[in-house]
Amino acid sequence: MTLYLQASNLRKTYGRVVALEDASLDVRQGEIMALLGPNGAGKTTFIKILATLLVKDAGSVNVLGYDVDARPEEVRHLVGYVGQDTERSAYARLTVLENLRFFGRLRGLPEATIEQQIEKLAVQFDFTSHLDKQFVTLSGGQKQTVVILRALLHEPPLVFLDEPTKGLDPIVARRIRVFLRRLVNVDGKSLLLTSHVLSEVDELADRVALIHQGRIPTVGTSRELKAAIGAVEFVEVEAAALTPAVHAEILQLEPVLFDVEREPGWASFAVNDGMGGAEAILQTLRRAGISAGFRLHYATLEDAFLHHIGELTERFDR
Repeated sequence: MTLYLQASNLRKTYGRVVALEDASLDVRQGEIMALLGPNGAGKTTFIKILATLLVKDAGSVNVLGYDVDARPEEVRHLVGYVGQDTERSAYARLTVLENLRFFGRLRGLPEATIEQQIEKLAVQFDFTSHLDKQFVTLSGGQKQTVVILRALLHEPPLVFLDEPTKGLDPIVARRIRVFLRRLVNVDGKSLLLTSHVLSEVDELADRVALIHQGRIPTVGTSRELKAAIGAVEFVEVEAAALTPAVHAEILQLEPVLFDVEREPGWASFAVNDGMGGAEAILQTLRRAGISAGFRLHYATLEDAFLHHIGELTERFDR
């Protein structure tokens, strides 16, 4: 297993605000690592430090054998970066083609290489028809695509993407996710992306790191993080309809493993079999003469986050 990135014990403060505290993470060759956390958790600060855009207060970062403090120029040649500030990531009055040629020259790429890369990436993204348009005239999704193309011009082995599909319509976001997966599976790149969109992380990530209040306490596959909850299926009943006695009776049913507080107003019972658990709970409610809202819930990354972190101050996007 080759590590493309090793970040150890990072700390970053803004005055009295601690953005990162003892945060560590590694990224392996040929994988997509997702950094999952709500807004304000420290995702952007973490990824900007890795991309040499911010200076850490403490800790170490090694990218493909280079220390980011001692060899920042070498690191910049090995990584691509897609940030959230799309509007200021290109020159508004230049065309897409002019922007990409300009940034290719800044990278020191030969003219022939720049043209080859632009043509290849534009075809892969079905973006050839937009190359002669001014950046300012593009839609939000098209601008984001340009920023991704810019980050990939020099074919970096490691790419950092900070909320790459934020604010995009579902069709464009889907196209970007398909392209990113192809970058890893076909071109052998490694990606570290930040996101608070659960479906995106579930679809893309080989491993998921949970970040909360500047710390990264848990890393694993999506399946591993969910399995740690102790159940993957939950039967939920409107809490106001349940008496303490009926609640206790449900907990004694054979398919029911435990109960957990997931969402205000709902009693959530973990079950070892969704259909069997639902049937047993419904029978108990009928015997008690209770009519209540009822639903089946499958464990999500948000459930995993709550299990591992213990709290959630902001809901994730789905």
